[in-house]
Amino acid sequence: MVTAGNKASIRNTPRFRAAVFTAVAVASTLTGCSVPTDRGQEPAAESGDAFGHVHGIGINPATGAAFAATHAGVFELPPLDADTVRAGDLEGPIAGRAQDTMGFTMSGDTMFGSGHPDPAEEPAVSPPNLGLITSSDNASTWETISLRGQTDFHDLAVAPDGNTTRIYGHDESAGTVSISRDGGSTWAAGATLALRDLSVDPTMPSTLYATTADGLAVSTDSAQTFTLVPGAPPLYLLDSLDEKAGGLIGVTVDGTVWVQSGSKPWTSTGTIEGETEALTYAATPMSRLVVASGRGIMASDDLGKTWRDVVLN
Repeated sequence: MVTAGNKASIRNTPRFRAAVFTAVAVASTLTGCSVPTDRGQEPAAESGDAFGHVHGIGINPATGAAFAATHAGVFELPPLDADTVRAGDLEGPIAGRAQDTMGFTMSGDTMFGSGHPDPAEEPAVSPPNLGLITSSDNASTWETISLRGQTDFHDLAVAPDGNTTRIYGHDESAGTVSISRDGGSTWAAGATLALRDLSVDPTMPSTLYATTADGLAVSTDSAQTFTLVPGAPPLYLLDSLDEKAGGLIGVTVDGTVWVQSGSKPWTSTGTIEGETEALTYAATPMSRLVVASGRGIMASDDLGKTWRDVVLN
């Protein structure tokens, strides 16, 4: 069991630990908090395309519109079933805002984010951390909820919890999982855990999954402790499969897509080309798995069996 003072208890095979640590090291190089020393300069896109590195992807379940949160701002993606678009032909980030949105997720039509502000817009934020921010107009504007100037969440997971919203955030600098039971107004500290991705069970918001270098871990006590999930594949990125029935979908570092639904065993359903940077799944308005990789943005309607390019770098 992993607690705030015992993060070394998760163990798995040395081969997998090395593979994931290699992937995490690469991702850390790409996703590190690249806050410019000259606050008058916008951060540069590392890969030379419109996005730079993609930190997260979200889909509005009502409209099917998809968004990519990147080092260079939040972009609205072309329709997922439209012809492929070259990254260089995309319009700039929404509202022209070069906000480095490190943590990003969507619940309904609400965006939840964290990271670093556009230095041209908010040069006075010190340290330059956004805390928790939300948007209800597709990233045109953002509202600060809490922890401004204090916290940089590198990952966020959100689920309805009665009449409010449960939020989990991985505080990169502290190395802890933070929990809010009131939509982000107040926070409590959870376990100390080195992780890559988080996903909360939408049917039971006290259950949280985390991908770690030792394997897929689960907490059933609101991120206070974590244990390894027996028999789970070594997922690198993951998302919930069904908002009403639960389940998980994710990808390993070698690009294999895995699905687990209910009491059924894990099933490999496809592969992804290139190193995966971000992943999201939406069951509505239709089944859609969307990933970002060095190739660009790709979408699958059959859980990874076949893919089409949405944005090509």
